[in-house]
Amino acid sequence: MSWGDVWVNGDKVRPGIDATGPRAPWIPAGVISSEERAFVEATQLLRRARGAHARAVEFDLQVTSSAVAKERAGTGKAAVFFEPDGLWLAVDVTPVGGLEEEARFVVFVQRVHVVAGRRAAESQRGTSGRSRATISLRGRARSRESALEWGHRASSA
Repeated sequence: MSWGDVWVNGDKVRPGIDATGPRAPWIPAGVISSEERAFVEATQLLRRARGAHARAVEFDLQVTSSAVAKERAGTGKAAVFFEPDGLWLAVDVTPVGGLEEEARFVVFVQRVHVVAGRRAAESQRGTSGRSRATISLRGRARSRESALEWGHRASSA
């Protein structure tokens, strides 16, 4: 696991995450690059003061798994889809080169959905694995809440 690795889940209730990271029923989906400014800024706000947060976060998910797709039409036998209900999404935000004891994961407080009409990032530098597709996504929260919360944060953090 490394910074930016993403897992998704389609269950009605979001599954938990422990110190070892997302495990089944979470499905590895792909990566968010460190260049995704909105996601990086939202994560930094989450680390700071209690009142600071990002209510909506738009970012590009570089899908590396055939088990994850944008929608059903023409996708074959994909296991989970972002449309129409969206998916739960968890991201590894462990510091680069961090130890297992420093593992940190954030999750979106509501299901994440595809953004219509947003242009995908042209650069895919910094990705691990081979990208099958890039899907523009948006995670939101209710009024005055953060779109992200800690799924697991190492006790020393």
